Amino acid sequence: MATPEKSSRPVLKRRKRRWGWLVLALLLVGGGGTYAWFERPWEAKANLVAAETVTAGPVSQVLAVNGRIAARTSVTVRAAVSSQAVLIGAAEGDEVSAGQVLVELDTALVQAQWQQAKAALEAQQVKQSQAAATAERTRALGDNTTRSSLQDAELALAAAANETARLQAALDQVEQQRAQYTITAPISGVVLSRGVDQGQLVDPQTQLFVVADTSDLVVETDVDELYSSRVTSGLKALLKPVGATVAQHGTVVFAAPTVDASTGGRAIKIAFDDKVSLPVGLTVNANVIVEEVPDALSIPRGAIVTEGTQSHVLVIENGIATTRQIDFDDWPAERVIVTSGLKAGDVVILDPSAVEAGDMAAAE
Repeated sequence: MATPEKSSRPVLKRRKRRWGWLVLALLLVGGGGTYAWFERPWEAKANLVAAETVTAGPVSQVLAVNGRIAARTSVTVRAAVSSQAVLIGAAEGDEVSAGQVLVELDTALVQAQWQQAKAALEAQQVKQSQAAATAERTRALGDNTTRSSLQDAELALAAAANETARLQAALDQVEQQRAQYTITAPISGVVLSRGVDQGQLVDPQTQLFVVADTSDLVVETDVDELYSSRVTSGLKALLKPVGATVAQHGTVVFAAPTVDASTGGRAIKIAFDDKVSLPVGLTVNANVIVEEVPDALSIPRGAIVTEGTQSHVLVIENGIATTRQIDFDDWPAERVIVTSGLKAGDVVILDPSAVEAGDMAAAE
């Protein structure tokens, strides 16, 4: 009885192995069929690409530039004469009033010239008085004097009067020169810089002070000549000084009539709509709103392919990547306004290098 039991065990093991292989084969066949049913490898597949459906909406064309705070009115103070500074009346950062003394120059030389001119005038005035007295006496003699004597007296008086007038003008001129040795503030404002010290010899080229009216500040910047024709006075802007968290409203108040040939930039000034208190020279990020289009079609710039003078995008039409010629308003921004070639509802492929025209494509 023991022998038949031992001989049946290998048969059972062989049967189990066969069932295992059969189950594995069924699983493989079922998995392959499921894969084939869903994936259909014999059919061509569409390329999944990033795409955007074109829609109409409001678009703003904004020109972003960096500028600096400046006073709208700023005056550089220089001397009209050469002399030594003997008194300094203001320091950097001081508030000064129009007419306030900033610098007193040494007047020793001009004072001597004034004394000479004054003495010469006074001496001439005495001579004129004498000539007037002589002419009066000659007239009083009447018929008891010769006609030539009267004429000589009158001519001498006229000559004396002319000389007096000349010397008076010379004295006035020296007095005007003497006034130039006292240098005053041309406007009320704040001293931005001082370039003179007591005892320093100055001349008309020396920059003594820069005085600015800091109650009226603007942002000075320039725009590239490519876009300069689009920037005009009256455009609105958003101004964000460095360190500020909220932008402030501003208006372009000046656009230079010329482009700087050395830099290729057109200077502009933007005023704050509300009064601000900021240090001159502070950097400001300015976004000038050049145009606002209420109903525009816009797409990312990266979706456009430009070859020569033609530009196109790839759109998905009936599952196929198709070339579409477009025109657009070129502007330094991530998105541009398409003026022709697209309509609302078109599906634009965002990365035109991902597929080629004619390939099957579908939006991710």
